Amino acid sequence: MPNSEKATAAVLVRTADGQNLYAREATIEVADDTDADTSPETLSIDLAQLHLRTTASPLPKQPAAMGWQMTTGSLSALASRLLDVVQRTAPDEAARIAEWFSGPFGDGPDLEEHHDWVTDNISGSWDLTEQWVQEARQLAIKAQQATEAATGES
Repeated sequence: MPNSEKATAAVLVRTADGQNLYAREATIEVADDTDADTSPETLSIDLAQLHLRTTASPLPKQPAAMGWQMTTGSLSALASRLLDVVQRTAPDEAARIAEWFSGPFGDGPDLEEHHDWVTDNISGSWDLTEQWVQEARQLAIKAQQATEAATGES
């Protein structure tokens, strides 16, 4: 598809009970970026650099920002090590993971697809996945409230 071509897509919203609702129609530009490097080696470099950026001074003073930065650093370190092991033991699988991580548009993994993957491979049921989503929302609300209280914002 040429760079100038546009595609129309339906924007769907998933409700708490798992229903997909039509939200609106959107026109998107499709970039013909066949040069995007989705190799495991490039992903490993990106993850290693992300880890190093999270530990470089100056570090944030705000506790929530510092917490998220340290979480990002820890998870990027874990991901880079796991990807290295997969690359050495199953290079085709490492390539598949790197391509998945790049996402369908080169802007990261497809969140809905990953949500479904979590249900199929980790939780084993839509109800448990949805319970985890609701718990995450409640924790996000508490984190937002704590941040607002610490900074005096609302």
